[in-house]
Amino acid sequence: MGLSINTIITLENKEKYVVLNETMYEGKKYFMVMGIDEKKEIIPTKVAIFKEVIEGIDTYIVKVKDSELMSKLTEVLREQI
Repeated sequence: MGLSINTIITLENKEKYVVLNETMYEGKKYFMVMGIDEKKEIIPTKVAIFKEVIEGIDTYIVKVKDSELMSKLTEVLREQI
C-alpha cells in the first residue's frame, strides 16, 4: 500500500511530515511534504520532496537531494496545488 495525500509519515529519525501533494515523474512517484511538530502543527520552513520506493509489500521513501530534480519536481507539484 502506497502513501496518499494528507497522510502523516514518521521517519526512522522520528521526524514527522504530512503529505501535501503527489505526482508521477519519469515513471516514479514523488511527494511534496511539510514537517509537523509533536502537536501536529505545520512547520512552514520544513518542506521536502520524497520519492516512493516499493520493494515487495514494503513502501519506503527517500529524500530527493538532487537540486536539478528538486527544481523540476517543485514546479510540477506547485502547478497541481
